[in-house]
Amino acid sequence: MINPSRHSDDRSGRDPEAPPAVPGWVKLFGLVALVLVAAFVILHLTGLSPSGHS
Repeated sequence: MINPSRHSDDRSGRDPEAPPAVPGWVKLFGLVALVLVAAFVILHLTGLSPSGHS
C-alpha cells in the first residue's frame, strides 16, 4: 500500500522530504574558490609566490 503522506502529485521524481538542491551559482563559487586555493598552494610549493619574498 502507498503511504499517502509521502505521495504527492509532483511529477519531478524528487522526494518531497529531500533537502533542496544546491543552486548553480553556489557550485560555481565553490569551484572558483577551489581553483584559486589550488593555484596559491602550487605557486608557493614551486617558489613562485606572488608576495615576492625569496
